[in-house]
Amino acid sequence: MWPFSRKRAGGAAGPASVPTIDVNEAFTRSKRGAKLIDVRSAREFAHGGHPKGARSVPPELIKKDSTGFKRDDELLVICLSGHRSPRQAKRLASMGFANVSNVHGGLMAWKKAGLPLKN
Repeated sequence: MWPFSRKRAGGAAGPASVPTIDVNEAFTRSKRGAKLIDVRSAREFAHGGHPKGARSVPPELIKKDSTGFKRDDELLVICLSGHRSPRQAKRLASMGFANVSNVHGGLMAWKKAGLPLKN
């Protein structure tokens, strides 16, 4: 496990910490209107398949604050395996996005759960 994806002992939250949810919860929330954002590169998104309804928002767009989202939108951040998304979710939270969650296990867990994909 990567150090930046570990939860703090005792569940203590830092200023840019974000909750982690599983893929089934992410799917349910996305059906209710949450924005599912895939932070892999545009090439990975286009050629590797992605969760149905996900929008490609590579890290360079987040760094430029060019996501197109409102600060109060519910954002669900996913990557391939769950190693990159925590960092980008924390970055979004530190930028003032108030409702950000990391999707545990990424696209690999999404596929394993049999959730809908777009190729």
